[in-house]
Amino acid sequence: MANPIASLSAPSVQVQVSEFSWKRAAETMMSVDRPAITLVLAGGRSRIEASYLGSRRRGLQQVGRVVFTPPDTPVFGRTRKPGRVRLVSCYYERSHSEGIIGGLIDLSRSHSQGCLSVPSTLLPALMTRLMAEVLSPSFISTALVESLGQAVLLECAHALLVEGHHRDRGRLTPRHFRIIDDYLRQLNHEAPSVAALATACGFSERYFAKLFREQTKQSIGHYLRVAQIAKAQSYLTETQLPLKEIAARLGFSAASNFSAAFRAVTGVTPGHFRQVNRPLAP
Repeated sequence: MANPIASLSAPSVQVQVSEFSWKRAAETMMSVDRPAITLVLAGGRSRIEASYLGSRRRGLQQVGRVVFTPPDTPVFGRTRKPGRVRLVSCYYERSHSEGIIGGLIDLSRSHSQGCLSVPSTLLPALMTRLMAEVLSPSFISTALVESLGQAVLLECAHALLVEGHHRDRGRLTPRHFRIIDDYLRQLNHEAPSVAALATACGFSERYFAKLFREQTKQSIGHYLRVAQIAKAQSYLTETQLPLKEIAARLGFSAASNFSAAFRAVTGVTPGHFRQVNRPLAP
């Protein structure tokens, strides 16, 4: 059983140092309620294997020096020999972590191998310094824990997402589709750009368009046009904005171009669509 030794809390991170020992081969299943980044300092011949998502026999791999554990994600662990470890764990609020790393459930499924052994040479040094501060607090401990805790989270995000990009370069992941949705939602007075989306997702424009067509069975250009017209339909039914203003907000150079694009997708003009779909007066 884990034995907590010491802990320190700062506004966005809690750091805890604990020890764990076992006298024989053992198996365990655990999960955490907050995102956690843990430095594993093994003693003796300790060797720990683990897998995410409750897979007890499949996908086991040796745990590395630094582990990222998403919340509410079961982790199965196994050791074959007696041993002991010291753990230095940084716990973060979900919303704060997601703002930097992204959707944690998607991350845990698509980056599980990296999560069990985060590929960073800097993280052990940062977390060893945190351990020293937690074990021997000073008058600047809170500020130091906050600063180093943020550095740990950012370095972990960089390591996981960069590695994930190389593994996922042959497909669009849920994270890429979130980038597309966010881009379209925030677009204003500018036409959607395939080149801008490709850059945001980390691909060349040509390769991005190829992946999108392969996975969605439609062109990215068609998808963007339909998304534009869907936003236009909201303007037409929910506001009294003139067609010229709606066209400008959607990035069309002229109202006539907007009307032609709208009719090509829906089969009717914007004016006719507004008239037919105008809410009834109370």
